[in-house]
Amino acid sequence: MKWARGDVAESSGYHRSTMRDQLSLRLEPDVATLPNLPATLRPMLPRPLAEPFDSTAHLFEPSWGGLRALAFIGPADIAGSGDVRLFDGEGRDVAPTLSELAGLAVRIDARSAVLDGELVVVDAAGRADADELARRLAGGRGRPVAFLAFDLLHIDGRSLLTAPLDRRREQLRRVLRPGDEVVAVPAIAGEGRALHEAAAAQGIAGVMARQRSSPYLPGVRSRLWRFIAVGEGSTAYGAAATRGAASGPGAAAPSGDLDPDLESGLPTPASAPVVALIRRLPLLFDD
Repeated sequence: MKWARGDVAESSGYHRSTMRDQLSLRLEPDVATLPNLPATLRPMLPRPLAEPFDSTAHLFEPSWGGLRALAFIGPADIAGSGDVRLFDGEGRDVAPTLSELAGLAVRIDARSAVLDGELVVVDAAGRADADELARRLAGGRGRPVAFLAFDLLHIDGRSLLTAPLDRRREQLRRVLRPGDEVVAVPAIAGEGRALHEAAAAQGIAGVMARQRSSPYLPGVRSRLWRFIAVGEGSTAYGAAATRGAASGPGAAAPSGDLDPDLESGLPTPASAPVVALIRRLPLLFDD
């Protein structure tokens, strides 16, 4: 068979178009296949340190001393949906007792994710209330629980465990939309002593110091992360809720003005006192 010049050109164009279509199909996400989540994951743990320090190689974050938890989101067909599981340090799912966190997935712009953070119940000044948290985890009624996220370990089927902390936190800021029940804990580079002093003044448990280049080492207690307690607070950061130096009955009021909505006595979202306290700390914070 002889091909005319026009037929050859048309045939070549057809094959190029077909190849582009096939390539496009391969590159487009297969929504019928749900992204994988790790079957098990244990939190990375810090080693205690007695004294605060400054270091440009570290990020410093306030720590409320709540219940450490890994939030498993999804997997789901579309971003912002899916089931929520909250595993404590012993691997127990505490999500069934915390109905206010059942919709956490809507705050995550991903089909699946694993976040590291802590569960807290706070008073009107934004300080952790360990007794109230224990009551809620036991199934009792009370003030709402907030999830304070500080790391992102897995996103849409892709592990971030080997990525440096800086990159994981940047990704967390992109995918997490803060709301009534969840806040991305902000950090500051270098100024560990200033943040520790401010944490002491505000009555929260302590400060986490994490190397900016550190990978995430599941189940490992590492010197790449350090926890510096405030006052007589706990020097072990992990599953147990701990009190800050000024969190008990008769504790001194924190410095600075409270948010007017908090002073009014009206019901407030779980995260509102936390956000108000964060604004009083020397941190870079985006609402």
